[in-house]
Amino acid sequence: MQATSLTRSVWDVEADEFPTDGLIEDQTRFLLRYAILAPSSHNSQPWSFDVTGNEIVIAAEESRWLQAADPDKRELYVSLGCAVENCCVAAEHFGFDPHVEYHDPASAGVVTVTLGEGEPADPRPADLFDTLTTRTTSHELFDGRPLEDTTRELLETVDTAKDVTLQVVDDPVSKTTVAELQAEADRRQMNDPAYRQELGHWVGIGALGSSWLLARIEQAVVTHLDIGDREAAKNSKLVQSAPAIAVLSTDSDDPIAQVTTGQTFERIALLARSEGVAVHPMSQTLERPALRTQLGDLLDTPGVPQHLFRLGYADEKSEHTPRWPLDTVLADG
Repeated sequence: MQATSLTRSVWDVEADEFPTDGLIEDQTRFLLRYAILAPSSHNSQPWSFDVTGNEIVIAAEESRWLQAADPDKRELYVSLGCAVENCCVAAEHFGFDPHVEYHDPASAGVVTVTLGEGEPADPRPADLFDTLTTRTTSHELFDGRPLEDTTRELLETVDTAKDVTLQVVDDPVSKTTVAELQAEADRRQMNDPAYRQELGHWVGIGALGSSWLLARIEQAVVTHLDIGDREAAKNSKLVQSAPAIAVLSTDSDDPIAQVTTGQTFERIALLARSEGVAVHPMSQTLERPALRTQLGDLLDTPGVPQHLFRLGYADEKSEHTPRWPLDTVLADG
């Protein structure tokens, strides 16, 4: 995988270019142009796709596994789930009924999406499709406006995957405590040379969207300077600025639960985008086992916390981060 192949051009996918009269393999590959727009931890894009007829096998790409930040692969599987959801949203838009089958991660693939014919029994909201190419992740301070009542109700009633529970938290005391956990997680992560080296790599290749020169400067700063307190203060403010924070939890703590968490998160993120709400995952607290447990206790989650993110309104529009083109993540590419 060459860092120079990262590009923002993949966001310029046009729905009217769908090969309506083409082979099913061509139609299936077209859907994957939307799948690769999914969010992932550090924008690592840890997926690969193998297309056979109307079947897509989605596997984990171990070379893009964040071993320091994500030793148990929780975020890797959440990221795969986001790609699965994008694929299914696109599939329904183009007239397919996608069926998702989960596998033991020790097998060749983690998920198989089979494109069936006919109307889905429980279709996703049609307007999610338009947000596939407009969704972004906001790293800005939110403006403090509370979520609209109708928007919050819509997000809280989203059709979550089986055994995935969403909690939306807006009381100041809980938010302050979460901000403190976030700050402590930042300090601990930035005190880990392996974590800084890994983060510096992804920053340095431009995965987070900086220009070549700025990315190299940022890589040097992350890798060599003690910026734990700076990151702690910055991210604590980000949490405090959000009118609401949300956590997804599951009954079990296994790869399939984490994939379905990713599917649910992406569904929420797309829906939030359609409502003008910005979303920002805050993964550091969950990357430290003791703090992950504390978060679950603090918020009294009904299961194991899998994903934490901010919801709110941002004054500045976020840019898309670059992606590797589809042909670089196809098994036959």
